[in-house]
Amino acid sequence: MAVVIKPCSDFHCNRNRGCSRSTQHGWTVKSTCDCIKTQLSTLAISLTLFNSVRLPREAFRYGAVPYLVVYSFWLLAVSMPTTLLQLAMGQLSQQDPVGVWRAVPILRGIGHLRLLTSYVCCVFNMMYVALSLAFLLWIGKGTFPLKDCTKLHITPHGYENKMSAAECFNSTFLSSFTDNPQYFGLMAVLIFILWFFVPILLYRLHKTLRISLAVIAPIVIIMTVVMCTFLSNTESLRTMFESCEEWMPISQPYIWHSALIQALLSTQIVGGYLISGGGTVYNYSDVRWVSTSVIITNLISGWLWVLVWESIGGDSKKDTSFIAILVLIYQSNVAGRRSKVWPMIAFGIVTVSGIITLLTLLFPVYDKLHRIAGGNWRLFAAASSAVGTILTVAVLSKGLEVATILDDLVLPILAVFTTAVEVVGFVFIYGWFYLAVDIEFLTGNKLPCIWIGTWWTSPILLLGTTGWWLRGILRTTWSYTQTLWPLLGVFVGILVIMIVMAAIAVAKEEQFNFVTKLASAFSPSRLWGPEEPMARYVWMSQRYSHEVTSSDNDINSEPVNYSQIIFSKDNEKINNDNWAKSNSIYQRNFNSIYNKNIYLNTKDVEYSNPTIYTTYSVPRGKKKKREEEKFRSPNVCIAKNEIGGPLSCNCNRHFTLNVPDLKKNEITTSL
Repeated sequence: MAVVIKPCSDFHCNRNRGCSRSTQHGWTVKSTCDCIKTQLSTLAISLTLFNSVRLPREAFRYGAVPYLVVYSFWLLAVSMPTTLLQLAMGQLSQQDPVGVWRAVPILRGIGHLRLLTSYVCCVFNMMYVALSLAFLLWIGKGTFPLKDCTKLHITPHGYENKMSAAECFNSTFLSSFTDNPQYFGLMAVLIFILWFFVPILLYRLHKTLRISLAVIAPIVIIMTVVMCTFLSNTESLRTMFESCEEWMPISQPYIWHSALIQALLSTQIVGGYLISGGGTVYNYSDVRWVSTSVIITNLISGWLWVLVWESIGGDSKKDTSFIAILVLIYQSNVAGRRSKVWPMIAFGIVTVSGIITLLTLLFPVYDKLHRIAGGNWRLFAAASSAVGTILTVAVLSKGLEVATILDDLVLPILAVFTTAVEVVGFVFIYGWFYLAVDIEFLTGNKLPCIWIGTWWTSPILLLGTTGWWLRGILRTTWSYTQTLWPLLGVFVGILVIMIVMAAIAVAKEEQFNFVTKLASAFSPSRLWGPEEPMARYVWMSQRYSHEVTSSDNDINSEPVNYSQIIFSKDNEKINNDNWAKSNSIYQRNFNSIYNKNIYLNTKDVEYSNPTIYTTYSVPRGKKKKREEEKFRSPNVCIAKNEIGGPLSCNCNRHFTLNVPDLKKNEITTSL
């Protein structure tokens, strides 16, 4: 078996383009543009409909200031550690929300539930975007207010329009096909266009996604600044902060649970975007800084969006239905007798924000289709768009009833369950020790203990708050004889998906009986870890190094992190020198390792110096080993026996190295 060692610094490894010779160092124009795109992609997360529309609506329902305080708490207590977890696992494995569960195969169903949640969110958000776009087009081509939304009554002050904004929506674009077929047909056409033309922005997945977000995000910001400059009313904001009655709901479970769900939605934890983005959009970023920037931008954006719509709406009573912000836009502009330019800008903000939302929701779904279907994934994406069009039109035919149930009952259960099980799976089953080692491998620095503490408390906070909310909602629904069939249906669906996916994972394990298959399904698959051979080798070596270090405090090791292998160009000269030294040491000790005269009559061998240098992260301390002891290494088995002696080396639970005769170099492997 020949071993060839080449200085690794002669080539610069890139995930997408393989290895190419690097001649430039430092920042370039391309790297600067990539950095700007990454930052704008992070900013775009805070500009989705979850922040611009759903968060203000929930704030109107429970009180703006108390809700924002509780929302800020959940961002720091639950969303921040979960964001770091998803980004780290996505960047390490380079997988989608389903493939990342190679770490714990029996919980693979969580990945499928994440994709299902993302698709369901896309269905009712698509209806929201189509409704906003319909009013934008209808106002642009006609008059404002709309003719069909006018009921004039004679009053002492003249003629006044007595039709409210909510009635206007229900009588036009939210009406059924039998009542107003022209409005329903227009909405169906817009839904079809959005489902088939917005995904074009994901034609090359993360490449076009980053470009699209970098272009669309500044547009939303500019339009919002222009609208606030001319229409904001600061008097209503003063009233909002001075009101003390708004703090009454803070003792109820509904505000805490609603803010918790909102924090998970705002940070894109629910749909799996961070997992897919960790290995693509944030491929070259430090996961610690990315997670911090995601939380900070959402924290600032959440407060600003609520203040924006409060200032636009004024002191009038706010609607709290599913389309609360659309009603606020229409009602405030009618009451202020403004020209149709301003409602068009406001509806345009919601429409463009909705496009960002659809891109972030569809990206993990298309990422999974690309891994399954390869080059034909676009055909499956078109099929999913056709199914999504049918589902969205079906939801539209029921008005706001189905969309409200999905948003208030189905989505919260899916969000809490998937997030809680995900944290439990990685922290307690996969192991917080290995998780900390993996993040240290990615960042090059040890993970502070506070992160581990927040991971331990997150499932308790998630499940405790949800249980408190379920207790309150069950009491309320029973007292008013309301049914909770949607709630029961989502629980049954979750159970079925988890059981089916777990059964498939157990059946695929390479063991001999059910008990060993089941136990093996709780352990990481052999495919878990970095995909690049060099990065995988160092990752496995560092894991082994930390295992030994934890049992022997006298062992010294030099960490080699992922960024030093893949990302950093400044370390090329250092790596070149280190690998040259390793090469010379290896060649110098090669003959002594396989010299028969050294170990032929030796029974107890004491190693004063290491003879095999796998990487600098492998411990080099002095330790005594006896002949009958088995040597264990991440991917190297050392046969310490007489020449010609057969030896079977078990590297892990899937791989066996057979060395029948070292003289003839006959080495076979078996899976």
